[in-house]
Amino acid sequence: MLPSRILVVDDNPVNLGVLVDNLEVHGYEVLVALGGHEALDRVRFAKPDLVLLDVMMPDIDGFETCRRLKAEPASRDIPVIFMTALSDVDSKVKAFAAGGVDYISKPFQIEELMARVRTHLSLRKAQLDLMAQKTDLEVEVAARHAAEDSLRDSELRHRRLFETAADGILVLDCDANTVYDLNARCGQMLGLNPEEARGRYLEDIAAFREMGGKAIVEALRTSGQMKWDEWSWQKPDGTTVSVEVVGTTYRAGNRLLAQCTFRDIRARKEAEARVRYLALHDALTGLPNRTLLLDRLSQSIAHARRDGTQVGLLLLDLDHFKHINDSLGHFVGDALLEEVAKRLRSVLRESDTPARLGGDEFVVAATGLEKPEDAEALAQRILDAFKPVARVGRHDLHIGSSIGIALYPGDGDNPAALLQAADTAMYQAKKKGRGSYRLFTRDLSVAAERWHTLSNDLHGACERGEFVLHYQPQVSAHNSEITGFETLLRWHHPEQGLIQPGLFIPLLEEHGKMVEVGRWVLKTACAQNARWQAQGLPRVRVAVNLSAQQFYRGDIVRTVREALDESGLAAEWLELELTESLTLDDTETTMRIMRELKALGVKLSLDDFGTGWSSLGYLKRFPLDRIKIDRSFVRDLVSDHSTAAIVHSILDLARSLDLDCVAEGVETAEQLERLRQERCPGIQGFLFSQAVEARAVPQMLETGLRPVEAVSKDNAA
Repeated sequence: MLPSRILVVDDNPVNLGVLVDNLEVHGYEVLVALGGHEALDRVRFAKPDLVLLDVMMPDIDGFETCRRLKAEPASRDIPVIFMTALSDVDSKVKAFAAGGVDYISKPFQIEELMARVRTHLSLRKAQLDLMAQKTDLEVEVAARHAAEDSLRDSELRHRRLFETAADGILVLDCDANTVYDLNARCGQMLGLNPEEARGRYLEDIAAFREMGGKAIVEALRTSGQMKWDEWSWQKPDGTTVSVEVVGTTYRAGNRLLAQCTFRDIRARKEAEARVRYLALHDALTGLPNRTLLLDRLSQSIAHARRDGTQVGLLLLDLDHFKHINDSLGHFVGDALLEEVAKRLRSVLRESDTPARLGGDEFVVAATGLEKPEDAEALAQRILDAFKPVARVGRHDLHIGSSIGIALYPGDGDNPAALLQAADTAMYQAKKKGRGSYRLFTRDLSVAAERWHTLSNDLHGACERGEFVLHYQPQVSAHNSEITGFETLLRWHHPEQGLIQPGLFIPLLEEHGKMVEVGRWVLKTACAQNARWQAQGLPRVRVAVNLSAQQFYRGDIVRTVREALDESGLAAEWLELELTESLTLDDTETTMRIMRELKALGVKLSLDDFGTGWSSLGYLKRFPLDRIKIDRSFVRDLVSDHSTAAIVHSILDLARSLDLDCVAEGVETAEQLERLRQERCPGIQGFLFSQAVEARAVPQMLETGLRPVEAVSKDNAA
């Protein structure tokens, strides 16, 4: 059997490499396309069994690509699974409207993706098998018609075929409305003894009474033939028979006979039912999926509009589920999801619809509610049902969940609006401490709308020149001489003014824009430092922060090399700051990338030291040049003895490992004096300067800096 052929459409070479490797390991034949137009050309000639389609691409996006695929008869039935970092409800609804069969958010787990690939390939195979079976039936009908001509010429050949046929064959006497002959297979289907059935009137046979035997004979007598038709009836033993029947008439002497061929289609019916079930239910938990949920939710809204009641939509997201998957494996995670589905069913009414949207997201549509308190009571019952420890294998697991609640008609008059409102409320529940529920309010809607607006405006902001770089000086604690500048990204929104980094940086990460914007930051910072040096200013290093997306998925080594080559800046004047929140699980990959960066000649520093997953093993193994003491330690350095001891230990550790050290967030003369006593080499903070625009840097480098009390902590960068 030939392997299934899968087309992967993604403009990110790193994503392609990971997907292709894993798919080929599982025995699939993999084709790739780097954009929508290339994907359309590949589909025309390669005819894949499945398409894995990214949304954000340089030419046409995934939604338009999918729509064009579905517009072509040759590719209309090829299943499309969307892969994207877009996780808002509108994008998901748009994906299904374009014709996709599934939707998976990035970053995704390979095991989950493979499970979905297997499911949709199985569905596709079942559909193709049904089409092939139907074609075979039509071919057999044509062959049987040809055989009937031969049977009229040879009674012996007729009898041999009649008795050995795998299908049920029945010959009717159309003039007498009686059974003329039937084979054993037909007798089994009709629940008849062939010997006793011959010569009996059709109305005396229960099966023909149910099927309307006289009408069948009359139709055959009138038209001379009957195309494939589906019949079902109940045998005397209570079992239901489902068959396809085709018939034709012929003359035998002075009699008009009709031969009907019965084919058992129970297996096909079961396969079709299975396909319908899988198309409307989650394969793991058996709960309704998004398609069935939206259908039932639409019906519930229609009933509520008529009855004057409310519909509650509860969106559940399991707390810390990714940690269970990562630490205990996906088999344990899947078993926990099944347990969640079981407990959900136990507290719901027959009229309520539980569904799984994917991953660890579940939804409950509750009908016939009189007031918001009814939905809150249901949410509390669900949380209470999750409280008992879940025993999965040899693990005792606690099920935590955050629930967002939206109500029809107050929070939305259609399924998409209710889902969006519930999603907004659910994220607020997570922010308030998890393990709780939250009703949607208009205040949340305003915040969500601003988040959505900024998400849209973020696209193209870099090209429109809305991003700028500010630079905060780093100075020597000994003599206040400027030793370098940290580069800080700022967004000047054309309508909303300066957007705080804490708001737009997560948006860049969520929408997969961090690699693109990070590349611009690197090149701009290197070019700016090269211009300062060309002006004859004192040479200092410029430090650029790297995100996890840049480090692991952005081909960072090539990006740094290009930035240095294009600007002409010597590598020794560029420092890359790596935060402890970087995913350092794959230490071999981390080590390889760091070694390649060090080979270029750049400096590496570890930012926010002490706040993340600090490991002395990392400091020993990784080729770092500098560590930066987080501002939270500097803030309490003077007032808290324990914090002072931690800072003392960090500085001793840095000296022992021959690492430079910079203390961030220095705002008072007392903090500076204490750091000088601890022999901290470098200082950064408002005591010397806030982050400034590039045009203010030359004067700083020419005149130097003196410590001054910080303006206000409200002006923190």
